[in-house]
Amino acid sequence: MVDFEQSKIRKNDLVALHASFCTIFSSPTRLKIMDLLGESEMSVGALAEQLEVSMANVSQHLRLMRDQGALQFRRDGKTVYYRVANQKFFEGIMKVREGLLEELHNKGGLG
Repeated sequence: MVDFEQSKIRKNDLVALHASFCTIFSSPTRLKIMDLLGESEMSVGALAEQLEVSMANVSQHLRLMRDQGALQFRRDGKTVYYRVANQKFFEGIMKVREGLLEELHNKGGLG
């Protein structure tokens, strides 16, 4: 739990930042990217291959996610590798997914 009394950011500002940040996860492709990067970094080409989309398409998603702070990257020659910026972002996505599965199961949506 964040102690806003000790933090230099106001709660309303953090809530607005949180809402903006979460918009990047409204795309199934970006959620798949987080799945792939949750364990280790990958090159743009490897991500495109795994996702079965063009490198241009995956690059657009990666740029958005990087600009919002969800991902970091490094260059090795001509190859660019991406990784999750903070493992808690990945863990949060997994917690939401677990909650969704629990609710589907509770409602009889899963066998």
